[in-house]
Amino acid sequence: MLARLSSPLEQLRDHYTVVVIGSGYGGAIAASRLARAGQDVCVLERGREFMPGEFPDTQLELTAQTQADSPAGHVGSRTALVDIRANKDMNVLIGCGLGGTSLLNANVALEAEPAVFADPVWPHALIDDLDTLVADGLARARAMLEPTPYPASAPALRKLEALERSAEAMGAPFYRPPINVTFEDRVNAAGVEQPA
Repeated sequence: MLARLSSPLEQLRDHYTVVVIGSGYGGAIAASRLARAGQDVCVLERGREFMPGEFPDTQLELTAQTQADSPAGHVGSRTALVDIRANKDMNVLIGCGLGGTSLLNANVALEAEPAVFADPVWPHALIDDLDTLVADGLARARAMLEPTPYPASAPALRKLEALERSAEAMGAPFYRPPINVTFEDRVNAAGVEQPA
């Protein structure tokens, strides 16, 4: 059985050299690099740690793990896994728990199409440095996360099969997207043992 990463609140100390707020992709990477650089790191996250088998399996369980916030108020537990923010100009779905929104997006690692960056809303500083962002940044992320599609040799997933049939019926392409999940016991790119 896997050991939990989280620690009880009672184990918090009075001082750390670094406190990272959030354990999603950005926070996790910052915490890892700072810890490897010798810093005493504390990661704070709202929500709980979900181990394999603890995620909601039914609509009823999912309802109990959903919260929503809008100008009209808040409903649901403030530490529920699925956090919906509905506002006038933007709606956002985020994860609440150890791992942040990666808990909800199934670790899908699709890269943005080039047309996404053609939108004039992007800051000029980002667009002016797009080659570095795409060529260097995405390559580094790919090398570190090593995304791979769900293996065809793995147990069949009914939802994946339904999506494939749907694409076929529409004459649309189908592929298994790259995901940041390890399917075999190994040592990852950061030198950490990672079970399948």
